[in-house]
This record gives sequence, C-alpha cells and structure tokens, in this order.
Amino acid sequence: MPATMSKRERVERTMAGQETDRVPLYDLLRNDAAFAHFGGEPLPPLAKDAATLARLNHLAGQAVGALLDMTRAVGFGPVVEEETTDEFGFVHHHAPFEKTSWISRRPFDDEAGATRFLQQWVARIREQTRAIEANPAAHREQYHRAFLQTQALIGDTVNLLAQHGLGLDDIRHRLGFEYFAVINAEDPGLISEALEAGTARNIAECHAIADRKLSPVVLTYGDIAGKNKLLHSPAFLRAEFFPRLARLNAAWHEHGIKCLFHSDGYLMEVMDDLLAAGIDGLNPIETVAGMSIKEVRQQCGPELFLAGGIDMSQLLSNGNPDEVRAACHQAIAEAGPGYFMGSTTEADNSCTLDNLLAMYQVAHKSQ
Repeated sequence: MPATMSKRERVERTMAGQETDRVPLYDLLRNDAAFAHFGGEPLPPLAKDAATLARLNHLAGQAVGALLDMTRAVGFGPVVEEETTDEFGFVHHHAPFEKTSWISRRPFDDEAGATRFLQQWVARIREQTRAIEANPAAHREQYHRAFLQTQALIGDTVNLLAQHGLGLDDIRHRLGFEYFAVINAEDPGLISEALEAGTARNIAECHAIADRKLSPVVLTYGDIAGKNKLLHSPAFLRAEFFPRLARLNAAWHEHGIKCLFHSDGYLMEVMDDLLAAGIDGLNPIETVAGMSIKEVRQQCGPELFLAGGIDMSQLLSNGNPDEVRAACHQAIAEAGPGYFMGSTTEADNSCTLDNLLAMYQVAHKSQ
C-alpha cells in the first residue's frame, strides 16, 4: 500500500498488530550528526546560554520529527561538561558527547547513610504523591503544557505521554548495587516500601494526566536484566516488581492507553511474567544480551508489539550500512506486523550517521 498514513495512524495500527504502509521508526535520538542532518543546519558551538539551548532543542526536535514516527523523549542532552549537586547531596557528572550523566559522588559511605537516604527518598516521593492527589487538575495542566511544548518541536511524531517506572531503577542507581543488595538482605521491608512509594506516585500521576488524545501510549519500565541473565532473582521480581508493574499497567489501561515496557538485557526467563503483568509492547530487544526478535515473537505471539532490535552497541556504531540494511530487513521479516524498527535503546553519538540513514531508508522503502 502507498505511504499515505499519518504517523499517528501508523503507530496505532502497529500497536494493534495490523498491516501498515511501511514499518514505523521508534527511537530515542541523541546523535549530534543526525540532529544536524535532519535539523537542516550545523550545530552551533555548545554553550549553556538560553539562546543556544533553545536552538539546540529546536534542531533536536526538527530531527526527531523528520526521522521518527514515535519517540519517548526529545532534547539535545547535556551541553557542557559539568558536575551538579541535587537536593539529596548526590554529585552528578554531565557529559555532552555521551549524552548522559552519572553519579560521581554519593552523600554516604556506609550502610547507615544509605539507609537514611532511602528513607528520605521515600518521604520525598510520598510528598509528591500527596501533592498530585491534592490537586490533580493543577498537575495535569502543568504536565500537559510541558508535553505540548515538546510536541510542538516534533510535529506529528507520536511522543509517549509518560515514562513510568516503579522506583527500582532510581533507588538502585542512587544506592549502587552493593548497598541495594545489603539493604535488601537486611531490611527488605524498606526496599519494598520504596517500590510501593514509587508505584503509588506514578499511578497517581497516571490518573491525573492520562489523555489518549495527546498520546495513545506510555513507557512503563524497569531495567531488570543484563546480558544473558536477570539482575534480580525471579523470586524477588515476582514478589516486588511484577505485581506493581501490573497495577501501573492496569491504571493506564483504564484510560485506553497502551504500555510499552522497557528493560535492557535478557528477559526470556520472565517473559510470561511480563505478559501476565499486562505489557502491550516490549523494548528494546537487546540482541547482544541474547534477545531475539524471532524468539520473542514465537513465544509471545502477535498480540505483543515489538520496538527496537537493531543493535546500537556494535552494529549501528561499528558496522556498515549494508550490514545495517540486512539486519533491518531480517528484523522486519521476523517480527511481522506489530513492529517498530529502532535501536536497542537509543541512537546516541556512538552510532554513525550513515548507519542511521540506512535504517531510515529501509523503513521508507518497506511499503
């Protein structure tokens, strides 16, 4: 069929497992060369003044609008190499080329300090929940205003309405794996309390902001796996993670909004648990971690839409366009209808522009 569908129609039909005019592209774009290419002009010298930030975000938005059918975040990312300190005392290092930040110093160096922080974190999240529940209309207005400002940057590309986890990623990242494991062993009730606080906060926000007219899909997430294995035991996930994920997905389903679940790593051991928790889609299908689009489709059937599967850590970064095109055609063939093509997490500066263009070209010639 001719490529005549709107992006929204293409996205909705793909989520429903229906045929489309071409395979849609879904990604998190964080690539300077793509920003310049699709934005239509060279990037200005990086600086943190308001005019430069606005220009960079405009170019990032233009690029997302030109390249992608669906995305989950829009922006240029860090613009200067710097360190900042947050309200809890964590020092974060921001890196423009890597397009990310990481914790360079924590405000504690023992278990007691880590426990005090986590208690403070729980209190802060509960405070946010009370504020949302006390005035959901005000929260909705503020959230929608920011969302529509972002939407204006990307045109008709579908933007996921929210990115909601359960608190697992945040507390594990802030504590570090060592302190997370120690506290979970010695005071598992506190970890459970933190996960409950994070879940309740995002369920409250869901009911405040849900609006299918703005977007038909959200990201629910939790990085629960690494290469070839889970990061947590199946017993822990079945006690603490999957039931809360089910509640969060169910809250969004009440509003007719679908849930694309994101976790890096090898998930096949718990795919049945994820399906039972009500996920509608899966991302990013990290191939170098052992995931296979073909195996996921065979195990989960046509009801689950898939997003990702084109390796960014080796193929899009170190491969050549012919190899990328071959991987894209294979992914389309194995996934069938219900597939959003994209990188295995994000198209950052490790990816070459030629390889991103190869993926784009396959998508636009797939009808």
